[in-house]
Amino acid sequence: FFLINFDRMLVCAILATAFSRASCWVATPPPRPSRIGSRAYRPLLREVDVSELPLRPPMSPGVVVNAVPEAVGEAVVALDELSEAERNKLRKAEMDAAVIGDANSKITMERLKNEEDTGTGLSTVLGSFLTALDPTGTVRRRLWTRADFMHIHAVTGGYFLFLGIPWLLYSHVANAFDTSVPMETSSWFLTSLLLAGMVNALSAIPMSRFSSNKLFDLKDLKANGFTFGGTGLTCMCLYIAWWFSGNYPAFLHSFDIPIFFFWALVCVGTTANWEIMLQQNFEANERAGRKFAKVSKKEMQQKAILYRLASWPNLTQLTFMYSIPFGGLTWLQQCEAIWPMQSTPMYHYGIASAMGYALSMFSETLRDRKLVTLEQDLLILIIGFCFPMVSVILDGLTYGSAVTISPPEYWALFGSPHI
Repeated sequence: FFLINFDRMLVCAILATAFSRASCWVATPPPRPSRIGSRAYRPLLREVDVSELPLRPPMSPGVVVNAVPEAVGEAVVALDELSEAERNKLRKAEMDAAVIGDANSKITMERLKNEEDTGTGLSTVLGSFLTALDPTGTVRRRLWTRADFMHIHAVTGGYFLFLGIPWLLYSHVANAFDTSVPMETSSWFLTSLLLAGMVNALSAIPMSRFSSNKLFDLKDLKANGFTFGGTGLTCMCLYIAWWFSGNYPAFLHSFDIPIFFFWALVCVGTTANWEIMLQQNFEANERAGRKFAKVSKKEMQQKAILYRLASWPNLTQLTFMYSIPFGGLTWLQQCEAIWPMQSTPMYHYGIASAMGYALSMFSETLRDRKLVTLEQDLLILIIGFCFPMVSVILDGLTYGSAVTISPPEYWALFGSPHI
């Protein structure tokens, strides 16, 4: 009995002890070690041998979306970092590889510029001149295209410039040999020059479409430059020469004032158009960034000179033209009473200015067809810009006191001349 009771007491004691330990473990669990501390204390790479793991597969570059515009992203080296010789070499390679126009373009003129005129007859005869000029055929392929309808623009331009400029030089030489009479400003040849210049200027309008099939699309700034800066200003100067030629019809004098304001609108619009176009070029270059810019800083400076030389000086034409509507024939007769040969420099100024504009726009066409560089275009523009000034100065040296080239002395804007 005693043993049985002892066994029971022993079992109860064991059970009591087990329950007391379980209750203590549930009530006060031991603190868990920090997971971060444990990782920091025992780094994984120190415990795992990675020498036998397979190599990582090769990685392929991903596709970058909208990182750099496609047209700008072609440049991988900043142009400013290249030497002058390297830039010239790169520019020549681009010009040689250039394809003018686009056979698949939605713009009609772009398709026609891409199609060389290989027709027979007179077209072949005239086109052979370009082949003789450039045996490689590049000049003919880029200039002698279907864009120029019946090649009216090319033929009249050649007549106006390549006969007009030699005549201009000849007229100064002839005047120097005989200063007793004023220069002839009215003849069949001079009339043909004025008509050829006008047809040449007007025939450029259909070809002046670069981003639209519409004529006079004001959103096409480049087209505006050719239409207003080329056609408009050339015709304006031809009008000046016509007015001083002695063949200007008397009935048109009644319209001198509205005609003046029309030319004023052309001058102001041309200046604004070139300035907007220049600002857009600057902004596009800045957005591209220095590394991916296709136009170097030097080239942008040259463009600024080119555009502003082709725009802002045009406004000075208005100060000279002011004498035509607001001075009229009375003003002209007063000038000739004081300076008997004054009609000569005035006529020279008009026709030389027209030739200068035609020459500069011809240069713009050559640059658009990738036949001349920006520097060459700028040089030709400066030559055309100086045409009328040099011509008037030569008249002043030739005729002496029989003419005046000082604007305050004869411009009606300054209240002159005073008799």
